[in-house]
Amino acid sequence: MSRFDALSQGYRMPAEWETQQASYLGWPVLENREELWASHYAQVCAEFALVARTIARFQRCIVTAHHSQAAHAQALCGNTVTVLPVAAEDNWVRDCGPIFLQGAQGQLGAAVFRFNAWGEKYQPYDGCQQLGQDIARHAGARLFNSEMVLEGGSFYVDGQGSLLTTESCLLHPNRNPHMSRPEIENELKRMLGVTQIIWLPGNPDEVETNGHIDGIASFIAPGRILLQSAKQDQGDYFKIMQENRRALELAHDSRGRRFELLELPSPIVSKRFGSERYCDCYANYILVNGAVIATAFGVAEDEAAHKAFSLAFPGRQVKLLPVPTISIGGGSLHCSTQQQPATTGQLPANI
Repeated sequence: MSRFDALSQGYRMPAEWETQQASYLGWPVLENREELWASHYAQVCAEFALVARTIARFQRCIVTAHHSQAAHAQALCGNTVTVLPVAAEDNWVRDCGPIFLQGAQGQLGAAVFRFNAWGEKYQPYDGCQQLGQDIARHAGARLFNSEMVLEGGSFYVDGQGSLLTTESCLLHPNRNPHMSRPEIENELKRMLGVTQIIWLPGNPDEVETNGHIDGIASFIAPGRILLQSAKQDQGDYFKIMQENRRALELAHDSRGRRFELLELPSPIVSKRFGSERYCDCYANYILVNGAVIATAFGVAEDEAAHKAFSLAFPGRQVKLLPVPTISIGGGSLHCSTQQQPATTGQLPANI
């Protein structure tokens, strides 16, 4: 067969609100990641177990845990959750795992990009680099590889040809310095079955991911976007988010639609556990069949966030979980998960 092209070969990446078959959730590792979790590791594991059990109430949850942590993860998560032992050194499945595709006849595909630990920020990451192929093989997906460095948290799709991303991340020289902007666009189109790339400025001040889109804005329906807001007294962050909002106001999707923008409040979090990378936003939420799941930070803005999610996703249950310690790692629920879309095949019984 000729070189893979998603559209010509009948594949696309579905939107996250489409029916899912399963969610993969990464499990944190302490060895070589002590600077992330430090003395909070036990609490972080307890919070990940709560996330896993909550996902399992709505659909199948598969926890990818390093071989050394698999038994521990299973004990904490319980028998409603499946644990898959892997070699990955990190829990950020969204960024180093596969990106699932759906074929025209409902078959399952997986796009696997190169991973370089967010611009060589952590070592080692050999296990993370192979996680995409490991999960794709266990899921029985047809595998499509790309030589471009890309993390799954750096973009959103609407399932209708539009892809939303940021310049601060995808154009950063620590990912693909040899590729031009048009070349990056062409590879996204080839691998994911999209036709229109919508660029936001992003957040160059964000230290962990260089401004992933899943901390800024997300498609919630065709022509609708949920945007993380900021307050004027938040200084440079307010200016950055205003720039992102302005870019969205000027943009349109693959079908020529202007965007309806809904806002998430900005939590005022005082307890950041001493972490400069703390992910203090509601935008890093996940969708499962029948529900939206996000972090409750234990602050006044939690109630407003609940209302915003209810407005954005009518008909879904809103679950704000008390898992603020996870954010120490520089990401949260979306970063730690990857959805597998509903397809004609079934997950193997052993995972």
